Amino acid sequence: MRDYVLRRLLLIPLTFFGITLVAFLMTRLVPGGPIERAMAEKVQAQQKMVGRVGLSANGPASPEELDNLKRQYGFDRPVLEAYGVWLGIVRGQNNWAITRVDAVGHGEVDVMSPKSSSTQKIFIQKNTQGELSISTKDSLDISQWKVEAAPLPDDTNKNLRVIVFQPQFNGILQGNFGYSTESDKPVVDLILQKLPLSMWFGFWGMIIAYFIAVPLGISKAMRNGSLYDSASSVLIFFGFAIPGFVLALSGLYLFCFHFTLLPHSGFNWDEPIKSTILPLACESAGAFAAMTMFMKNSLLDNLSADYMRTAKAKGVSSRRALYVHALRNSIIPLAASFGQNLGFFLTGSFLIEYTFDIDGIGLLSYDALVHRDFPVFLGLLTISSIVLLIGNILSDLCVAAVDPRIRFQK
Repeated sequence: MRDYVLRRLLLIPLTFFGITLVAFLMTRLVPGGPIERAMAEKVQAQQKMVGRVGLSANGPASPEELDNLKRQYGFDRPVLEAYGVWLGIVRGQNNWAITRVDAVGHGEVDVMSPKSSSTQKIFIQKNTQGELSISTKDSLDISQWKVEAAPLPDDTNKNLRVIVFQPQFNGILQGNFGYSTESDKPVVDLILQKLPLSMWFGFWGMIIAYFIAVPLGISKAMRNGSLYDSASSVLIFFGFAIPGFVLALSGLYLFCFHFTLLPHSGFNWDEPIKSTILPLACESAGAFAAMTMFMKNSLLDNLSADYMRTAKAKGVSSRRALYVHALRNSIIPLAASFGQNLGFFLTGSFLIEYTFDIDGIGLLSYDALVHRDFPVFLGLLTISSIVLLIGNILSDLCVAAVDPRIRFQK
């Protein structure tokens, strides 16, 4: 088991690299990103200003602003190089600032000092050979700063445009997920803001799934064909057949507006139980029903197996045969799906969160897709991929714990 876990842990970086690379390439191929939106705003502004005397038609996205957007979100580089910068294995341009060098070769720009979080002034000089250099009169250490030309296509300004920056590794491996194109806030802050609420619902979803659905499936298998089994199966199939968002709308009308027993939107940490009951029931209904019936059917198959008849023929009690032999074999498929369920309950359902106005990871994912907020989308994909990869290893460990006969030698 130790060697197997080590091998699986070593495969995580390679699998993670493949998942994130494909997702990053998709964000470059799908239209509607920040650059396209800025250009669309420019066209709209030009159309509105046609025929108006004295008004500029530059719009909200001038060529220089478009270039700044491309640099901010990595669209100024080739795709693979931009992926390396985003991942944190290629040095990127950090704390960058752009200015112009005048006709005599002098320029200056204010940059942000990483240590003091204050602005410092850097002076740029261009010699007769066209080489650029930087200097400062402050105490700022400029040994890590560089200056490069940053020309624009069809630039009408004859003064040289330059960029001053720090070449650093500053990607997701260093904890920097970038900034949202919609709100201009750090992606990490947005995710951390939504994560506690999603973890709250995910925790109780797992509790319901494994500590209520599994015992219920066992009790149904022990009473197979009884009135209790038939009545509970009707309710379970009812919950499985109806989509969660339909249950949500029905629950909103019945419990929130008709009887006014529960809040209809948002989440109040002062009354967590009331805010949790209805969204959690609608979100977990399908998984709860599927796991209950899966547990029941799996246990019935094992109860009718040959080894169970052999155990009873040898004098093994019915209770021991059930809990020692049949149950352990029946629970193996559930243990194997533990990692996938962990990722599902953590990310939640955006339909349920949208219906109940719950500000969680699911709603954040939905907003990121709708608004083409690629940094947020990639950040959420990164976290969900890590959770899924680790969850798969946990699933294998759960399988080995349930059935000691299973050993991962190969």
